[in-house]
Amino acid sequence: MNKYRKLQTIKHALQYYITRPDADPKDIEQEKALLESVKAEIRAVKPKRYGAGAKE
Repeated sequence: MNKYRKLQTIKHALQYYITRPDADPKDIEQEKALLESVKAEIRAVKPKRYGAGAKE
């Protein structure tokens, strides 16, 4: 599995995990920050994998 696929899997898992009903609001904030970090890394990796014209 390449880095882009790994990051996409982590992103989707975090998006799902954040929606759990028993989550502490402080945990949610930290997880959202992590999600944004993962999204930024995906944006950095995607052009390298799919070329400069890759859509976000």
